[in-house]
Amino acid sequence: MKTGTDSHKPDSMTMLVTRMARISKEKPNSVCEITGDIIHLVGEQLVSLRYNNPRFRESDYPLYAGVGEINTRKVANIFLCACFLEYRSGKTDVWDNTVFFSEEILQDPENLWQVILDHTFEDWKERFFDYNLHPMPEIHNRLYLIASRMVRFYSGDGREIWADYLQDPESVYKRLLLLRIPKSIACLVVGILKDLGHIRGPFDIVGDIVDSRVLGRMICGDGDEVTFTRARRLARRLAPDDPWILDLPLYLIGTTWCGPGPKCRACPVRNACVYAISDVLGIRPDPVFRSILFGKKTVQKTLRQWQQTVID
Repeated sequence: MKTGTDSHKPDSMTMLVTRMARISKEKPNSVCEITGDIIHLVGEQLVSLRYNNPRFRESDYPLYAGVGEINTRKVANIFLCACFLEYRSGKTDVWDNTVFFSEEILQDPENLWQVILDHTFEDWKERFFDYNLHPMPEIHNRLYLIASRMVRFYSGDGREIWADYLQDPESVYKRLLLLRIPKSIACLVVGILKDLGHIRGPFDIVGDIVDSRVLGRMICGDGDEVTFTRARRLARRLAPDDPWILDLPLYLIGTTWCGPGPKCRACPVRNACVYAISDVLGIRPDPVFRSILFGKKTVQKTLRQWQQTVID
């Protein structure tokens, strides 16, 4: 097989995957030993991509180019509004749309959230087509409810969410959840603040279905039905100093090559992926590895389900 290394000399990952398929012939403690080696090799590969490959080092979020310094209430509120409307949907004009909405339609208010609340909820819903903030009416409507909580909890100033927690991303994340936004969006906000240098400290990956699928396939050859909690827990083992550095590589791999129909031959991590290597070898890892890492299979939410919450 060709894995980018000498085809006549199996590399470490290939030998480990081969052992995973015949674990019944191994020593009793071999499962933990093999799992540890796999985690080490996968972690090295993902971290290397983040630091050494320009595509994986620079975020694909259009928000990054527009935000800059978040040093005023006005900019902080526009930033948060854009994040709440982003959802990793590939919509490249979300930042420009949000700026236009705030500066042109609402006439550049100091407190964006309060001006949104100056509408009645019924009036806000009727402005769905006029404002054109999001293609989904339920997301447009939810922004009004978020505005209400922003004013109630943070006086309509987005900076208050993180101002006293510049070295504590986890607390910023929890304060964002008070707005009753999806966990994936709260992670997105914290991650962007980290990447732009506004807050510092270790933080978890998003852990959505994309991240989970890639991690499951790379580590044990099975990315189905991996829960949010277990995906984040595994990322902590792969990059204990700061799991967030894995989020962008996982997202780009999952949306470009490792979708429901994987394109393993073109994937840059195929040489460090249990799924890709086992597929080439025509073998399958023993299910015991998945059970150890992720437990029994459970129902996993779709990306859209992660992005939506019930509107009260």
